Order: sequence, then C-alpha cells, then structure tokens
Amino acid sequence: MRTIHLIAAAFALVAFRPSPAVAQEAPAGTILVANMDDDSVWLIDAVTGERRAMVRTHIAPHEVAVSRSGAWAAITNYGDERGPGNLVQFVDVASGNVTHEIRIEGYERLHGASFLEGDSLLALTSERTGQILVVAVSDGAIRRTLETGGRTPHMAALGGDWIYAANMSDGTVSRIDPSGDSPPNVWAAGTRTEGIAATPDGREGWTGSMDAGSVIGIDGASGEVIARIEGLAVPYRLAVTSDGETVVVTDPGAGHVVLVDRAARSVVASIDVNAAAEAQGYSGDASPQGFTLSPDGQWAFVSAKGINRVAIVHLPSRRVVRFVESGMGPDGISFSRVH
Repeated sequence: MRTIHLIAAAFALVAFRPSPAVAQEAPAGTILVANMDDDSVWLIDAVTGERRAMVRTHIAPHEVAVSRSGAWAAITNYGDERGPGNLVQFVDVASGNVTHEIRIEGYERLHGASFLEGDSLLALTSERTGQILVVAVSDGAIRRTLETGGRTPHMAALGGDWIYAANMSDGTVSRIDPSGDSPPNVWAAGTRTEGIAATPDGREGWTGSMDAGSVIGIDGASGEVIARIEGLAVPYRLAVTSDGETVVVTDPGAGHVVLVDRAARSVVASIDVNAAAEAQGYSGDASPQGFTLSPDGQWAFVSAKGINRVAIVHLPSRRVVRFVESGMGPDGISFSRVH
C-alpha cells in the first residue's frame, strides 16, 4: 500500500597544496545536499556557493537522487531515533519546490535511490525488507519488488543493464536484473560493505569493507574478486567516473578522497580534505562522507559532515577548490546541471 500527498511548494599521496589553476571554480549547476541533523535539503548554486532554496523534509533525510534529465530530485527520509522513515519527496530542481511525496507503507528505512531510464521510475533500497523497490514517480505505485539475496541493502548503483547493491549486514554485493526476470547474483566481498559503485558498462561492482579498510572490485558475472586495495581507514562511499577509468572513494576515517586507477588496481592519489579545511580556516575533522560526481567526472561534491560544509573538489588537479555552507549533518548529495 502507498499514499500520495500533493503539497504546495514553498518550502600517489597528494596532500592539500597549491596546484595548477583550473578554468573555473565549479561547473554551472545545482548541488543538492541532504542535511540529516536538521531535516532539510539545501539547493546550492555550484558556482556562487549560495543557497538558493531549502526543502523542509520529514525524518532525517539521508540520500537525494537527481533524475537523468536533471529536472527532478528524490529525497529519501530514512529516519532516526524518532522512528523509521518510508517517505520519498520529489522536488522540481529549477524552482526548488516540492511537487509531491509518496509514503510506501510496509517498506521502512528507505535509503539509496536512483532514477531509471526515462525518469518515470525510481529504484529504492528498503533496508528492513532486504529488497529494492521499483516505484512509479507519479504516484508511488510499486511496479516491481526485487530481491537482493542479502540483508540490509544500504546503497545501490546502476551500471549497464544491472543494479548493484551492497548488503551491509552480510558483507556481500548483489548484481540484480532490474526487470526482475532472473534471480540476483550474490557475491561475498568483505565486512560492513555499505558503499557501492558500478562501472558504466555494468561489468564490475566496487565496494568498501569499512572494518578492514579495503576497497574491493568484483566481476559481476563470475563473482571473482578482481581487486583488493588495502590501507584505507573507512572506505565509505564509492563512484566510478563516467569514462570508467577511476574509482573515487571517500575515507572519513583518514579525511581523504581517494582515487583508484581501475585498470591498474592501485591508488593513484589521496586528496587530504582535512588539510584543505584547516588551510581554509575550518577547525576540526572535516569527515568527508557522501559525495557525487559531475557528469563529466571532473568534479566531486563531498559532504564534509564534521564542519557542516560541502567540499568542491577538482579531480584532475587533485585540488579542494573551496568549501560552501550546508545545513547540519550533511550526508547524501547529488548534482544537477539545472540552475
């Protein structure tokens, strides 16, 4: 069952050091950051760093996903000690207005979200049930319920014709047919596998073992572990650049954004976000956690949760360009070319 409510919208190790100038300080567009400690999502102009809209959410928004067109965003209200969340809000990015929300009864702790091709369907991880739901954006109707074959699927990633999910409680990675026509492949990866990424062609899934401090690459068809990169503190979130060449990892335990050469299976750079924050006058551990990449893979927008800021990182120059203000407890983050 689900309900829908229409609402009026008014609401190699590289430390931080000077590096070659970049042509711009950020690409034109909108950063959307979910602030789980003050129940809000901020829409921030990526060029000016100014907040242009704020959405009041429900209980502890953890993730925000942007449609492929960039026109729409979906906010998952995960919940906290006040209770579990099962609400998704939809936002018109250009206006910053909430257009509607859907409450999906019986599926709680909704977390990871991705728009599927055509932007009419949204894939959601349901931690409580161990499933991925494919729901209609228009009215919240559940079109398909996909089994992950694991417990506590926290994040999901799209790659080629597949959905990859990280099953945190089991330490496994699932490769799932979004049509639901075939059972998932489930492969052992590590312990506390929370973040997940997929190559653009869907042939590989990448996750992090937060206990072991390792980044793990898996062949999606055979389950073979094709890479195991040690030496990180807490590999938390991962993404693969659009050219498929680089795996980007946030490591809040070390305060770094780590870049892995996917083909060479090795770390090529570690950008020290903590040092950048200190150099720019912020005190304390920046704690880089959630992040998103620009469509061209040149920029990373990183939630610096420890200082309530978003770090704008230029990946080719290994440079933290600047920090912009967010709400309290920034976590999930996304980017749209719409501004």
